[in-house]
Amino acid sequence: MELIKLRNGIKVLLNPVDGFEIVACNVFIPRGSSFDRKPGITTLSFKTAFKRSSLRSPLEFSKLQERFGTPFVPEVSVDYSLVRFQVVPEGVVEFFRLFKEVVENPDFSAESFKVEKESLLAAIRSKIENSFSLAYEKIVKMTYCGTSYENMPYGSEESVSSTSLEEAESWFRGSIFPEGTVFSICGKLHSLEEILPLLEGLETFPGDLKRPTTGIRETKKEVVKRKGSAQSFLMVAVEAPAVNEGGYVEFRLLNTLIGEGIGSVLFQELREKRGFAYSTGSIYPTRLGKSRLFLYIGTSPEKEKDVEKALLELLRNLPDFVTPESVSRAKRYLRGGFELDHETRSKKSWYAGFWEVMGKGYSYDSSFIEMIEGISVERLREIAEDVALRPFHEVVVKDE
Repeated sequence: MELIKLRNGIKVLLNPVDGFEIVACNVFIPRGSSFDRKPGITTLSFKTAFKRSSLRSPLEFSKLQERFGTPFVPEVSVDYSLVRFQVVPEGVVEFFRLFKEVVENPDFSAESFKVEKESLLAAIRSKIENSFSLAYEKIVKMTYCGTSYENMPYGSEESVSSTSLEEAESWFRGSIFPEGTVFSICGKLHSLEEILPLLEGLETFPGDLKRPTTGIRETKKEVVKRKGSAQSFLMVAVEAPAVNEGGYVEFRLLNTLIGEGIGSVLFQELREKRGFAYSTGSIYPTRLGKSRLFLYIGTSPEKEKDVEKALLELLRNLPDFVTPESVSRAKRYLRGGFELDHETRSKKSWYAGFWEVMGKGYSYDSSFIEMIEGISVERLREIAEDVALRPFHEVVVKDE
């Protein structure tokens, strides 16, 4: 793999892979929803902009795109935004020209903006019906209150509804491209002598990364009542390291041990042994700023109190579950998922670009599993002991 730094501050990662005739590209833009002036504006503006170019009719644009590759698919996370696409080798130069054309001449027509706005609003409304999504949104708002991490990338119904076409277009033009943007390209590479000048011709501006450092200082609980809820859903958040802090790798393994797979502690202790859970697990989002380790469980309303007690007891007794057997299982599960997730070119491209934009460097991907394997049971138990003593935030979603 090769990293090329262009004069405009853009980075190009090249991962040549022969064989199947496809080139995958993931464009990581170091400007996510934590920069949003109005919650959801980056998501709305990117979804509108990357539909097509204003220089071509919708039919002409779609025919050209379909001839060589896939649509441009934008995604917005907290710390970065992403545009991904795939293309056949013979069309790669034409596709990058088309990408540049869309960036410089996005179609912010009233019709296109209306369609994307209504689509985003529908997606936001649907999340109210999902217990996990609702609990996660509420606990993120609680645990990151007052920081740039407190809002979801898709925004709220109120913020998206009030966003005008002019606001979205202005925001998009001010978000493309910060220095440090990463083009991660994987596949059968050629015509680089034409692609690199195209990318070097993109206009950039100095970037600045926001990194909230808010920790959890005291235990808090919030109850969210939703009419007609068929289950009670509990979610707990514990402070966890940022991606570039010490302990990040250990927390990745601890998260797998606690809540990933049917062999995890939550699944075995609360679902299999006690029959408490409809669904249970844990997540540990990778963040440039302070992250959180989230534990969750969905159960029947009549079991809510017993389940809450059991979940908090498990958290406080977490070191007891860090055994040679559970650590070995977690390592195998994490390694297996990691290897499966690297089978496609799109994912190879994604991981290299992700680690680069998050400040770890693209080569971090090749050493990640080795670092996981090097974590001892004693070290993970030390981390668990620290987690067990920390204050936490809790949200319970239940029927009115």
